[in-house]
Amino acid sequence: MPTDPTTPGNQPPASWPLITSLLIWIAIAAASVNSYRPPTPSPSSISEDSFSAERADRILRSIMDDTVPHPPGSPAHSEVRDNITSQFEALGYSVELQHGTVSVPRLNQLVLPANLDIDLTNIIARRIRTEPLSKTKKPLLLVAHYDSVTSGPGVSDDGVAVASLLEIARILASKPASEREVIFLITDGEERNPNAQFGLLGARMFVDEHPLAQQIGVVINLEARGTSGPSCMFETSLQSYDLLTVFSRIDGPKFASSLFFEIYKRLPRDTDFSIFKRAGMHGYNFAYIGNVKYYHTAEDNFENRDLGSMQHHGNNALGLTQALLNSSQIEQFDSLPPATTNEAVYFDLFGKLILRWPANWSIYISGLALFLFLFAIVMRIKNPTRPKDDGSSSDFRAILIPAMNLMLPIVTIVLTYIVVFELQKLVRLDDRLQLDWPKNPTAILIGYWAAGFAMAGAAVTLAARFIKPELLLIGILSIWIGLSFLTSVYVNGASYLFIIPAVITASTYSKARNGGEFGLKIALLVGAATLGLVWLPLERLFYDAVGFRMPMIMMGRIAFVSTTLLPLLALASPWMRFSFAILATCISVLAFSVAILLT
Repeated sequence: MPTDPTTPGNQPPASWPLITSLLIWIAIAAASVNSYRPPTPSPSSISEDSFSAERADRILRSIMDDTVPHPPGSPAHSEVRDNITSQFEALGYSVELQHGTVSVPRLNQLVLPANLDIDLTNIIARRIRTEPLSKTKKPLLLVAHYDSVTSGPGVSDDGVAVASLLEIARILASKPASEREVIFLITDGEERNPNAQFGLLGARMFVDEHPLAQQIGVVINLEARGTSGPSCMFETSLQSYDLLTVFSRIDGPKFASSLFFEIYKRLPRDTDFSIFKRAGMHGYNFAYIGNVKYYHTAEDNFENRDLGSMQHHGNNALGLTQALLNSSQIEQFDSLPPATTNEAVYFDLFGKLILRWPANWSIYISGLALFLFLFAIVMRIKNPTRPKDDGSSSDFRAILIPAMNLMLPIVTIVLTYIVVFELQKLVRLDDRLQLDWPKNPTAILIGYWAAGFAMAGAAVTLAARFIKPELLLIGILSIWIGLSFLTSVYVNGASYLFIIPAVITASTYSKARNGGEFGLKIALLVGAATLGLVWLPLERLFYDAVGFRMPMIMMGRIAFVSTTLLPLLALASPWMRFSFAILATCISVLAFSVAILLT
């Protein structure tokens, strides 16, 4: 009697791998929501040696008014500068004001003259010392900017960073001076003038005109593109592997990913760090990006600033400064840049651990995944553990079934992408969800993900006569490995998203090849769990980074992750597959209905 083509071999349907995988994904998502938060703000009663967001917040309120923007040239701008200068001087720092005029192209080239002259003043604070400075140890430079846009008071962008650096300056002033100097640079003109084409002017003036710029070893820049959320290390200079070695040693949650920079460099954004990086300086760039709807608006005020974000900014900058001062790793940046770079692909696990490898290893790790994958297939062919066909299948069917199973993941990705992309346009009824960052993003995100899951359930249900779980796994692994190679070459910072699931799943599959149907189920479960561990924690930060204004990327990731469910659904019973598709569809409709009603 022929075997049931909807189940592997003669084994009955098994729903536990699908249910277990979904439970693991839910647990990962819940852990991510809990982990990817800024730390609890420390009160002013904490040790004077520790960073306190409460103390820094008092500084913030003393240096600016959250009802008045302070762009360069405004009276409020001069007042903020004077307040910052007074704070540094009260802590025992020598303050230099670097004045200058920067000429930049006008936004409207029809206006004469074509260039706009902007008067700027950078604030440079250095500790007054009696001990001689080391001539071989290059200073650290801690940077924030004090100007705001004309449309808002700039409490988070970048007042929180300025206040954080003043609190760090207080802490460092209370300790014995290090041989390596720590310099504070509060730049002017970081925001683009409404009439000019460029910003980052104070940083350019410092790099081009100040002699200190030639002496700097490492830069730590603090920024904000929102008013809340964790402080993420989203960019480094060259030698990122060595820089990450130091960063990984600091206490507290550490959020970093080479994917962040791959996204950031494709956005029309820049920070002062871009200027220092182009000048050949080494360093780190930090920002928090939650509640971006308040960014560059009048709502960037004291009410919407997040003390947890300020605490995380301070913890990162202070911890990294202390780690660099006490690390021999920084000494390589005191000499000329090395002939070869030492770049890294990296990401964090729930803010607890930073995993990384040299960037040029990615292509070889992808090759390892391919080798394990091919090895498992060859051994499967040489030593089959499945029952042989009883002869009832035609040659045409013997070719059709493998072809359909190998193509189904690609077809599902394409169809899911199209359906969810069209769904995005459909749910924007009367433009009610047209905002890039709407008020109820959670409901919308659930709606999109549920729609992706519904497409996976529908695909397996419709192709039930032809599906084979092991062949589906082979098809999915082929996609993962192919994307591993492509990203390793073209988007290396994002390659870990494909490399890690591909390597671990291929390894598990090769080891479980003699385990029969149970071994296959374990390989599928491990693949789903690994993919979830790498992809799902990014969901919250990904939304903060791009909102709903990059639908092609958003729909692509939903389609890719949803397709992982295909072989798990193939193992389940027809009733389970159909119920899964219907339930996911209902959840999607309900979620979008809630989002529309509450918007």
